[in-house]
Amino acid sequence: MEAAEPKVFQHDRLYIQVARAIVEVFRRSNVIGPYRCPPAWVTVYAEARRGGRTRLCFGIAEALGEPVHECVPNCGPVHFRHAIPAADKILCRDFFTELAHLAERPIAS
Repeated sequence: MEAAEPKVFQHDRLYIQVARAIVEVFRRSNVIGPYRCPPAWVTVYAEARRGGRTRLCFGIAEALGEPVHECVPNCGPVHFRHAIPAADKILCRDFFTELAHLAERPIAS
């Protein structure tokens, strides 16, 4: 059986790949390593920042079945953060909507 093509989201210095039932998030930085998690556990929330930026915070869901993407910080510990222009938040939301469908989880509450 041939493996499905990985789902990829790339934005500036951020690279997210979903392949073989693992979500991997990388940022071109020597400060923070990658974030790896099964899609069923991924949670992301967006924080509005100054200067027209939005910070995406990646963590581990407290309970299986909770939404993948939220706009308020209610996930467990944050393992990875990345700031993007606020105008590009919709691009990320589209990717996380697709991830939620793949993981059979709600998108947001």
